[in-house]
Amino acid sequence: MLDPRNLINLIGGVVSDPEVVNDKILKFRLAVDYAGSEKGSDNTSGYFDVVYYLKDGSGYTSKNASFIHGQVQNSKIKKGTKLHLVGRLVQERWRQDDANRSRIVIVAEHAAYAATGGTSSGKTGETTSTSSSSVPDSF
Repeated sequence: MLDPRNLINLIGGVVSDPEVVNDKILKFRLAVDYAGSEKGSDNTSGYFDVVYYLKDGSGYTSKNASFIHGQVQNSKIKKGTKLHLVGRLVQERWRQDDANRSRIVIVAEHAAYAATGGTSSGKTGETTSTSSSSVPDSF
């Protein structure tokens, strides 16, 4: 169960094709637009390393992990795919060249396709979603 003190909820685009390590771990980078960033600014997106644990010793970690693994294997989740992630932050620490190093990694607990785009339907407050052929109708 996720600890509510360390809970993230992000929507972003996959920057490069995901890598499956030993058929158990999914790794990829996610680009996330900063809320309120100014157009034309150099500081409009953040790039984050994401780790999703697909399998443990007894099988898939969840039904979602099984689904995501299948989508990656069938090249449905690839560079450019827009995903919605729920997870937690982990700080990795190591020593390199006599200096302490660290980075923040997102450990995804749940992933889903995010809605793509939206066009105005002419009525106030309503939008119409456009769909991509690579996104399944149901999860």
